[in-house]
Amino acid sequence: MTSGSTTVEVPVLTPGQRIGVALDRPTPGPVIWLAPEALGGFTPVTAEVVPGGVRYRSANCRALTSRGAAVLHRDTAGHLTGGERLPPASVSCAPGERVLPVVLGPGSEVHPYCDLPGA
Repeated sequence: MTSGSTTVEVPVLTPGQRIGVALDRPTPGPVIWLAPEALGGFTPVTAEVVPGGVRYRSANCRALTSRGAAVLHRDTAGHLTGGERLPPASVSCAPGERVLPVVLGPGSEVHPYCDLPGA
């Protein structure tokens, strides 16, 4: 996805998966489709804002590569009010559950960008 001179790579999306992109008027770029068997049982990493940070959950048996995350901010009516990006070091793509510290306001949702190793 690009917006002006800013480019964000959204690594892996599974069919039906919802993802956030923190760019102003994003334009999709090239897409590469992979056969499901090429993913080796990959499941998306989820994130939930909790007091004091973000809880990341991964059911994958191996660590994925963090490419950062998009944070979308919504008002009490659910309308999008802004967004930001978290750097890769602030996002966990490791197996299991992990809470990493970050300060986010109410109504924030986090969309981790986790990629297959070596991709």
